[in-house]
Order: sequence, then structure tokens, then C-alpha cells
Amino acid sequence: MVAGALEGTVALVTGGANGLGRAIVTALADSGAKVGVLDLSPFPLDRPDVLSVVADVADEGAVDGALAALEERWGPASILVNDAADYPTAGLLEMSPAAWRHVFDVNVTGMFLACRSFVQRYVDAGLTSGRIVSISTGSARSPRPRGAAYASSKAAVETISATFAMELGPLGITSNVVAPGYIDVRGASDANPDRASDDLRASLTASIPTGRAGLPADIANAVRFLCLPESDHVNAAVIAVDGGSSAGRFRMPGERPSTEPVLSLSKGSGSGVVGA
Repeated sequence: MVAGALEGTVALVTGGANGLGRAIVTALADSGAKVGVLDLSPFPLDRPDVLSVVADVADEGAVDGALAALEERWGPASILVNDAADYPTAGLLEMSPAAWRHVFDVNVTGMFLACRSFVQRYVDAGLTSGRIVSISTGSARSPRPRGAAYASSKAAVETISATFAMELGPLGITSNVVAPGYIDVRGASDANPDRASDDLRASLTASIPTGRAGLPADIANAVRFLCLPESDHVNAAVIAVDGGSSAGRFRMPGERPSTEPVLSLSKGSGSGVVGA
């Protein structure tokens, strides 16, 4: 992941002003890419290699306008990162139909519109190598109560991404997904950075085998890898970046975290691995 690895490339990141998106924009730009940011809020960092476009990804024409602005300044984009998302927390009887539709307008239709504009301009420019990386969530496969809209919309993102991998592979475009687990965005986001209580954060962290919350940089590094030439044969993948929390039930509900390792080396034995 050396500086300059993406030199000469142009990328568009939707939802890039805060949290994971901000980290992704920074990682791509630090690697030499020229990056456009499409978000409802302006990108907060003053960088000559970042172009901020304030618009709603769900509005037809918004992404095309951002891509046109990028082309005018730096040339056609060969990288698209779909990070823009609406993620309300509401149960069945709490969520209005309008709120439900808005989640899908942003998370699913917004992704479709972004991919459609990106691929059309990619073809028109005669490019031969491109990347689409979409951000999903572990809850697409392990949902939580009051999260039906977000989880199901991200499950749709994963299915759409796999479909596009098959459609666009012959054009030289790979389509992959990064699925974060619990990520602590405090210090990296101006949009609801404290929506989780300390008790909830502790509970979420206790379920992670690596023993820590994820950081925005963890997601950004995975996205950056999928944009590099070294990832050329990675297509239709869903890469979980969650410290292993999606592997299974790490501990039973109410069980206190242990300071002892689950596995230990048995003294004097050859293979030496025994279950605790």
C-alpha cells in the first residue's frame, strides 16, 4: 500500500464526507488517486486532490453530474466506491412507508444509479480496467431487531454487486463488497458519531474475537486493496472486515470475557494445541 500506487487514477466516492467514506477518500488520495466526493455535506478537509460535490445520490443525474465534473478536471473515473447510505433504527410499527422507501432510494437505487452512470462513462471513454467497491454490513447476513430496512437494503447491495461482477467482468470492471462489522467512527464523523451508548459499544466489542472495535482505516485499507492492480482477479467477493465477529458465537450471552486464551500450547507434546 505504498504512496503513489493509484497514481493516475480518478475515483468517485459517494457518501465520502464522514465516517468510513472520509477514511476511504483519504486512503485513495494518499495513494495517488484524484478523488471526487458526492455527499449531502461538503468534504471537510482542504485537499487539492479531492473535489467535493454536494448532492443526493438518490437524485437521478446527481452522480452523472459529479462524474462530469471529475472528467473536466482530471479525466474519466475508473474507480467507484458506493458508500452513501441511510441507516435508521426503527421497528416494524415505528417506521413509516416513506422512511422505508428512502432507505432503498439511497442504499439500493442510489447504488444502481451510480453504477449505471459510472459504467456508461467508462465505456464512452474507452477505459479497459475499472473497479466498483460497494459498502455493505455484517447485518446483511446477521440482522438485528429494528434494523430491517438497513439490513435488507444491504443484502440487496451484495446481490446487485455479484450480478454486476458477472455483467461487467468482460469490460474489465470488477465489482466487490466490503462488509464492516462494528466500527467506532468517533473522531472521524460529524454525522451521529455518538449514536451508540457506552454500554452498547462495550457489548459489541466483547463479541469481536480480536478484542477491539474496528476503525474507519480498517475499512479504507480493504477498499484500497480492491482498487489496486494486485486485486485484478478478485471479483464478486464480499470481504468481511469485522475482527471475526461474523465467524460464529464468540461467547454465550452474559458470559464475561476471559483473559485466558481459548487455545494454549500443551507442554511437551508435538502438535500441542488443545481446547480450553
